Amino acid sequence: MLPPKTHPKWKELVCGKLKVSFTLLATKFFITRVTGRAKIDPTTENIERLIEEAYGFFKKNEKLAQKDIQAIFGQESK
Repeated sequence: MLPPKTHPKWKELVCGKLKVSFTLLATKFFITRVTGRAKIDPTTENIERLIEEAYGFFKKNEKLAQKDIQAIFGQESK
């Protein structure tokens, strides 16, 4: 189960402050793109959009990305 979008690790993830070794190639590509967009436009509005996008990505791929979700959120994701 994914933590709510208000969880502080979402912001750390999209801003590139959270370093995680992802197992899925799709996750690696997605996070690289999102963190790049956060660096280009670090406004609050953009970060919120990116968190929404990241949440949607992981929600859609929750079963496949379970290891990556646990790497980000730890036991909170169970």
